Amino acid sequence: MVELEAAERRFIESMGLYFERRGGTRIGGRIYALLMLAGKPLSNKRIATLLNVSAASVSTNLRACTDMGLVEPASVPGDRQHYYVIHSQGWEGKLRVAEESLSAFGRLCSEALAVPRLAGNRSLREASAFCDFYKAELTGIAERWRAANAPRPPRPVKTSKGRTA
Repeated sequence: MVELEAAERRFIESMGLYFERRGGTRIGGRIYALLMLAGKPLSNKRIATLLNVSAASVSTNLRACTDMGLVEPASVPGDRQHYYVIHSQGWEGKLRVAEESLSAFGRLCSEALAVPRLAGNRSLREASAFCDFYKAELTGIAERWRAANAPRPPRPVKTSKGRTA
């Protein structure tokens, strides 16, 4: 990735705004978008250059993106720089992060419901029930995703004589 073209820059900026609207950082979204487009490991320095931001900002945001399971470190043989790529577990990994987040939130609500004074709280009961329901749905989604993206054996090819090759 030598230089970014206009369409790539628009995508990167749009992703930055998307992340920002969702409570993340704009630079985190821009880094994620850049790594999506790159398709190969990029160093902190290269990311900073391509996005025209400071190396410190890249480092801070890469750490946050790594913690969220969006990106992961990668190595390039013979090079001591730090490189990053999109997380290898892809979208299934994002489902797992969502499930972990819901589990933690649901656990907080359940623990609060165990306190006698809060046991009858309608909002806590609904939140806890919603988390249980959503986690069950996410499990089904992950299973359907795996099935839809499982490698399929090649289909037999018929020869001109009607035989299977």
